[in-house]
Amino acid sequence: MSKKLIAVIDIGSLVARLKVFELSTKGKPKEVETVRKYTSIGTRSFIEGAIPSNQIDEICDCLNEFGMKCREYKVSRVFCVATSALRESSNRDVVLERVRIRTGYRIDILDNSMERYYHNMSIRETMPDFTSIIANGTMILDIGAGSMQATVYDKSEFVFSQNTVLGSLRISGLLSDIEDRTTHYEDVLEEFIAQDMDDYHAVEPKGITYQNLIAFGGEMGFIKLLAGQKSRKDCILSKKQFLSVYEYLLKTRPTDLTLNHSIPSNIAPLLLPTALIIRNMLEYTDLETVYLPNASLSEGIVYNYAYKYMEYPTVMNPDIDIIFAARNISKRYKCDKKHTEFVEKTALMLFDCTKKYNGLSERDRQLLQLSSILHEVGKYVHSKSHNDAAHMLIKYSEIVGINSDELDIIGLVVRLYPKDDAYDDPYYRNLPAEKKVIISKLTAMLRLADALDSSHRQKVKKLKATLDKDSMALVCECSSDMSFEEWSFERRSKLFIEVLGINPQLKIRRQR
Repeated sequence: MSKKLIAVIDIGSLVARLKVFELSTKGKPKEVETVRKYTSIGTRSFIEGAIPSNQIDEICDCLNEFGMKCREYKVSRVFCVATSALRESSNRDVVLERVRIRTGYRIDILDNSMERYYHNMSIRETMPDFTSIIANGTMILDIGAGSMQATVYDKSEFVFSQNTVLGSLRISGLLSDIEDRTTHYEDVLEEFIAQDMDDYHAVEPKGITYQNLIAFGGEMGFIKLLAGQKSRKDCILSKKQFLSVYEYLLKTRPTDLTLNHSIPSNIAPLLLPTALIIRNMLEYTDLETVYLPNASLSEGIVYNYAYKYMEYPTVMNPDIDIIFAARNISKRYKCDKKHTEFVEKTALMLFDCTKKYNGLSERDRQLLQLSSILHEVGKYVHSKSHNDAAHMLIKYSEIVGINSDELDIIGLVVRLYPKDDAYDDPYYRNLPAEKKVIISKLTAMLRLADALDSSHRQKVKKLKATLDKDSMALVCECSSDMSFEEWSFERRSKLFIEVLGINPQLKIRRQR
């Protein structure tokens, strides 16, 4: 049984963490040691928009200390990541370069989608009975320093995920000057939060009966402590227990939280905004309990690594939520379900048939699948230029687990697939060469798959693809006239031949 040590460094808005894990080919990843350093980079970043020089030095000093610990353990791999504080900083590129020069670490700034993906994976893998819990309506509140993500499961399937700028640090920072000018700070705080909560409720899926609420976030350990629980253990609080903590936070000053409970001074002001968000969701869902799991970004990164590179059997296939998210977007924009399913299945068949020569990865295959599912969402906005509209809709959507660069690929494939001259598109011309190649190949496959159902009538009943050197035979059985599809297939074969060097040939067999 082979073992290895890997480390995750998480540069958060308020806390920098180093976690060292032992991984083996059998069993769950095991946490070996955790080191924390409290920082304040998020405070300045959210309010002023940039990280000042002295805080860049603070990051460097912290990373150098963590580096010594990693060398002490002789870890084989170090993941160094940062989230919203660096993500939203106007001088992020300068920060990254100074850190690289002074520490040797290249910080990977996670976009919101990937940050929440790792959080969700951590909850799924560390929370007992997660799969049975989501059999009924379940909301996961991921409350970060800069924003909040609400994710909904029902009938054991992913349903919806939405981000709002209701981060505990952002709220506290924006309203800090009001706190000194009013004796009813909690009322102002509640009004501020209620505004964004109303916006969330306007877009969330309807008809779900919630049975479970899971709340997760950096400050949750201190809320557990105030409830008499262990900070690093999973726990379930009754509504009465939670409201007792909430009432205590309402009447207790942050300085007293620090003096009486040893809560760090930069964390104490954030507990009330966090508790208020949870209280509002408890009231909205009409639930009597809230789950507070012990999960973190670091665990999510490690479990994802173990799944990808060490064949770790995850509780749930992490890619399933990604596909469900795309299907729900397609459903929201009232896409033709039967046509979309045909195009998805056919595009993946083309990918698999040409795998020996297409030079693409399994991740590229998933991007093709998502492009197929979303290729007609723009018709909800504009029937004539639906591909341009779809590009914009996808660009401003969020699929948890798909980073911004990958989302851009999906959007461009959908934009380009119906165009006669994809190379002439201004969005395409400005791409780097490697990205152009991937998008061209995926576009060619989607274009051909869509051509085989040009009429949206699913005339093809059976389809088989076989590859012979530089030629691919597509044998389809049908009972209806295929003249329109044959014409469309011929028109749309050119790009496929150009980028893959394979000549697709359509052979039709009539069913009687």
